[in-house]
Amino acid sequence: MTKPVPQSGEGAPERAVAHDIIRRGLIGGPVLVGVCAGVWGFDGLWSSGYALGLILANFWLAASLITWSVRISPTMLMAGVMGGYFIRLGILTGAYFLVRNTGWFEALPFVITLVLAHIVLLVWETRYVSMSLAYPGLKPQGAAQ
Repeated sequence: MTKPVPQSGEGAPERAVAHDIIRRGLIGGPVLVGVCAGVWGFDGLWSSGYALGLILANFWLAASLITWSVRISPTMLMAGVMGGYFIRLGILTGAYFLVRNTGWFEALPFVITLVLAHIVLLVWETRYVSMSLAYPGLKPQGAAQ
C-alpha cells in the first residue's frame, strides 16, 4: 500500500531539500558576495547579491513546481520538471537583461556567483540527501554522514 501524497506541500522531500539548500545559501552566499564586493566594490556587491537572490529563488521555484505537478500525474511531473527548467532558465535570462545596462551592475561577479553558487550548493547538498526510498529527501538526523 502506498502513502498518500501530501496535499499542502508539508513533508514533500523536494521542499525539504530546497529549504535546506536555501538555508545553506544564506550561510555560505554572503562569503561569495563579500569576495565580489572586495574585488569589484559596491557594484560587485549588488551584482553578486542579485545573483544569489536569483539562485535561491530558482531552487525554491523548482521545488514548488515539483510539489505542484506531482499531485496531478507522473506525466505532469515530467512536464513540470522539463518545462519548469526552461521557464526558470528564461527567468534568469530575463533577470540579466533587466539590469544589464544599469549603473550598479557588473556582469563578471554576477556570472561568477550564478555559476559557482549553483554548483557549490548542489555539491554541498549531496552530503545531506538520502538515496533511499525509506527516507526520500534529506537523511534522518541520526544517519551516518
